[in-house]
Amino acid sequence: MASSSAAEPSSRLSDRARRSSLGLRFMVLLMHVLFVGAVFILDPTLDWRIHEQPWYIGLYGVLVLLTLVQYFYTAGSSPGYVIDVMRAGSMMHATFVNTAALSKQSNSRNGNTNSPTSGAQLQKLSTMIPTSSWAHMVMDLYPPGSSSRDWTCTYCRVVQPPRTRHCHDCDKCVLQFDHHCIWLGTCIGKKNHCRFWWYIFEETILCIWTAALYIESLCLDVDKAWWKDFVGVILLAVLIFILIFLLLLWLFHSYIALTNQTTYEVARRKRIFYLRGVPERVHPFSRGICRNLYDFCCSSQKGYILEAVPPSEELEARAARYTCRDVICCRCC
Repeated sequence: MASSSAAEPSSRLSDRARRSSLGLRFMVLLMHVLFVGAVFILDPTLDWRIHEQPWYIGLYGVLVLLTLVQYFYTAGSSPGYVIDVMRAGSMMHATFVNTAALSKQSNSRNGNTNSPTSGAQLQKLSTMIPTSSWAHMVMDLYPPGSSSRDWTCTYCRVVQPPRTRHCHDCDKCVLQFDHHCIWLGTCIGKKNHCRFWWYIFEETILCIWTAALYIESLCLDVDKAWWKDFVGVILLAVLIFILIFLLLLWLFHSYIALTNQTTYEVARRKRIFYLRGVPERVHPFSRGICRNLYDFCCSSQKGYILEAVPPSEELEARAARYTCRDVICCRCC
């Protein structure tokens, strides 16, 4: 009775989140229709351009289609949940710790026995996984002396590998957690961060092209209704605001891709226990620009490969200033 009553609020929350994400996706689609459709309404010379320069408008239409396809492709992709890694059998890199011991700890802390993950699901997974061996494997990824409390999720009862965080919107632990994107309705993590980068890149190019078309229509020396210029100016102002946001977002995610960081690690660096002693200028998981880009672009094809926290000696060596020899040897690459 207790488990069924706990499952009902959880299912209601998941249904509400699903409806919310569908509403936001519909809103994003509607915004594309609005801004792109206004181009054809406000520009009186567009019919002539379609006949005289079909390649120009054709390329623009292809970009709109590719952007929407990339949006829904990214929104429907998995960020790489720990529970999926556990179900992958021989490819697992995470494990549930002793569920009985954890339930006692959870009960003593919170005074209840309910958990967002169903008990039947936990029992099924715990029977699939050799608990001690995988627990030791994950333990080896952390610095010596780390406490199991720091890397045990109190919601999923899962031993989290480094760079993993529980997302309260998805109600799951996400590998290499970056952030939860409300516009996509999904988390951005290890498996779909590259797809997210491509989406904001395509969206940025589309905004630049659409803004250029708006400016061209406003600069035309032809007779047209006054309201067309008024609407065009308002839409152009909104579009420029969106463009600035997208451009900054794209530049930021390009930077963290080059340095093998995540948004969560940049924002909460001092709160993540295994990053507290790392020097400010050191990116602990970076393996050079070339290797970082390769891992970023190919992570979804390589399965679930987890990264260990480098030892303090290596981090101290990385904190040393660059010498001429380091520059010649391309130490940053």
